[in-house]
Amino acid sequence: MQYARINSKTVFWICSIISVIIFFMLFSDICFPFIVGFIFAYIFAPFVNYCSKRWRLPRPLLSCFLAIGVVMLFVLGMLEIIPRIRDYSLFLHDKIPEYYSLFISFLNDTFSCINISKADYESFQNELLKYTDQKFYVLASIVEGVASKTHEITRFFSFFVIMPISLFYFLRDWDCIHDTIIKCLPPSHREKFVEVCDIIRSTVKNLLYWQFYIVFSLFIYYSIFLRLVGVENNINLALMSGLFSFIPFIGCIFSACFVIFISIPTLTLSKFYFIVAIYFVGQFFEGYILYPHFVGKKIGLHPLWILFSFFAGIELDGIVGVLIAIPMAAIIRNLSAYLVGKFKATHAYKY
Repeated sequence: MQYARINSKTVFWICSIISVIIFFMLFSDICFPFIVGFIFAYIFAPFVNYCSKRWRLPRPLLSCFLAIGVVMLFVLGMLEIIPRIRDYSLFLHDKIPEYYSLFISFLNDTFSCINISKADYESFQNELLKYTDQKFYVLASIVEGVASKTHEITRFFSFFVIMPISLFYFLRDWDCIHDTIIKCLPPSHREKFVEVCDIIRSTVKNLLYWQFYIVFSLFIYYSIFLRLVGVENNINLALMSGLFSFIPFIGCIFSACFVIFISIPTLTLSKFYFIVAIYFVGQFFEGYILYPHFVGKKIGLHPLWILFSFFAGIELDGIVGVLIAIPMAAIIRNLSAYLVGKFKATHAYKY
């Protein structure tokens, strides 16, 4: 009888998990804004609970303000970042042939060991000029591509409608949702479930907080020293360098190469060395001070795991995979540590 009861319980949980997986596979496009709203509600629920109990503020009012605040943060970020990306794209579109010519001249004049044949140089320059002369066709292809992605554009803008609405309702009814889920669990597993949820919440909260702190610190560092060296648009380049810092080593190398390429019109050998030194010190500051002290101690995520999770995210789901790769790696790491700790406390491990 006991074996049958255990077997039926196992079958129930397996069927439940398979049903949830099939549901999300069938309705993944529809579920995405609801999942994002639930994640934000999961993060901000303790804050809403504290404010509603401490200052007796209406929970629906707090939920509404938080939902509007999250949307405004997204919109302001897009209004600030997208125009800058567009301006840089148009700027580079016109300047790439000239910058390439100046860059080759700089390399040939500075490093005599680097020899690029005249034929290779002219061939590459002709390709760039051909690309520049075909601006109309490139623009037409972009417009055609955008027109063919009507479904994705509609889905993107609907995200900003559905996500805040779902966030509002999740936050407003969070206590009811929490109690319902707890009541559905067997009494013997409720405490473990709450512990796991607390680990996930604290991991995501700490990761977002300390990642923002690292990006802001590197932004201040790069903006100051790039300004001292005389790099134009140092604020934009420092912001890019700070944002790319979530990719260990590769982000720093890419940022340094991009800054050197942008600085070609005024680049000298001493300025080149200064930029390389700035990013070398920045990588040292990030890899040996900021990440070990904050991400390493607070979250326990090694830089190699961050690097692996980044490329795994690209392989699995592209841009979305990149965005969720590091948080998922941190959650898996902390949950694994929790499960290993529970296993070490069992009789099977001790004997």
